[in-house]
Amino acid sequence: MMSLSSFSDTRRRRRRAFYWRLVRTLLAVSVIVAVAGYSYQVGVSASQARSEKLEADLVRFQDSNLELRDRLALSLQRSDQAESALETLRERYAEEVPQGELAVLTAEVAAQLEAGVEVERLAFMIAAAAREAACDGLPATKRFVPRTVVSTGPVSFVRFDERVTVTGAGEAARNAEGLAEAWFDPAAPVRLEFRTLSGEVASVEGVVPLSHRMVVDQREYRFSVVAGERSFLEITAQACAFPQQAEPDPTEPLGPDDDASLG
Repeated sequence: MMSLSSFSDTRRRRRRAFYWRLVRTLLAVSVIVAVAGYSYQVGVSASQARSEKLEADLVRFQDSNLELRDRLALSLQRSDQAESALETLRERYAEEVPQGELAVLTAEVAAQLEAGVEVERLAFMIAAAAREAACDGLPATKRFVPRTVVSTGPVSFVRFDERVTVTGAGEAARNAEGLAEAWFDPAAPVRLEFRTLSGEVASVEGVVPLSHRMVVDQREYRFSVVAGERSFLEITAQACAFPQQAEPDPTEPLGPDDDASLG
């Protein structure tokens, strides 16, 4: 009897132990499943939040891209407008601002006006420049020896119509050893002086050929200077009638403007 009872107790203990192991196993599995489910939910929530953030960033980037495209289009439009305005200014500048020889003449006219020359006088001279001048016979050509640093003789000069005396100086020519020669170097600048009987002096400097004009005793003298034979400069001159502006006739009655000026 004792043996059957002991055997029955042993079986019950084993059965309870099995059930406890099964319960513990089920609890462990439940805990693992619960943790896995929680982790999955957390992962899903995090993934959803990240997806929503990415979608929001994408929308923001798209909005920024559209704004940048609008700014770029506006910048291009303004650039085109600025370039068009600049081109217009260039065209107006080319049309309205004198260039080349006209700019030189404009500056000369401005200088004369600033010096006090009357507008009517300048207008008359410009108009007279287009007229054919009446000149005296054929041009006269003379020659003289320009002074140099090695010149020892008297000053050489030429005179035209007993009104204008021309003299000049230049650089001495150099030989192969670099020593100064007794004649001037025609390839170097020369300085010419045109002196009138009244003592007025006009100077011209440069490499020949050179030209110069001056008015003496109501005559315009036109000079051209070239290199002649060694040691000489040849100067050609011609006197032409210088146009004169008509003086007002004192016998004519004064106009309204003249009366006002007298007042």
